[in-house]
Amino acid sequence: MQEKDDQRPAPFVKQSSGDLQSRLKTRKLLGVGECEDGSVPLSKISQILGSDDHYIMNMPAGLRLWQVTTAVVFTSVSLLCIFFPVTIFNMLFSSECGNDAVLPLRLFGAAIICLALLFWSSVKSLSRYIIRWTLLAEVLYLSLQVTVIWFTLWDTHHLSFPSLLVLVTMAMAIIISLYFYSILAGITFKTLLRGRALFADFTQHDKCD
Repeated sequence: MQEKDDQRPAPFVKQSSGDLQSRLKTRKLLGVGECEDGSVPLSKISQILGSDDHYIMNMPAGLRLWQVTTAVVFTSVSLLCIFFPVTIFNMLFSSECGNDAVLPLRLFGAAIICLALLFWSSVKSLSRYIIRWTLLAEVLYLSLQVTVIWFTLWDTHHLSFPSLLVLVTMAMAIIISLYFYSILAGITFKTLLRGRALFADFTQHDKCD
């Protein structure tokens, strides 16, 4: 009887942590390791517990400085439009500001200060999703503003050095914001050449956010 017990094969015990798939699931559950962009995702346990910090990520160099600069500039412009609308109009269009233009400029400043508050709120955000959409909102707003100002100056023949300087500054701000947006969205030169950037599902990058 003892010999039969000795000849019985030992039960096979599967080591679930031995195969690659199980190890990857364990690392994802515990939040161990880094992603390709150097970001470190929080564990699924932390996400279930309701953590708002969706991603502990290495921000691109200069992003925080650019966010603060953008928020300061938008705040300053909004306050100038509210309290000194005549000065802003004369500097931009090189003509006398009429009484009819004061109210629209002050309303414009009130709208800009709302964007400034949005940009200030994203300065300390760790969510890639929030930062990316604020950058995209800035690009869209500045692009529309550059287009409107350019056609207005062209029709009224009031092109001047201050107005051109404002347009060039806005164009540079658009380029910088697009640069940081492309980094956070994972857009590279290869994806642009292949046309994937137009149809890519960026929500896949936000599942861990």
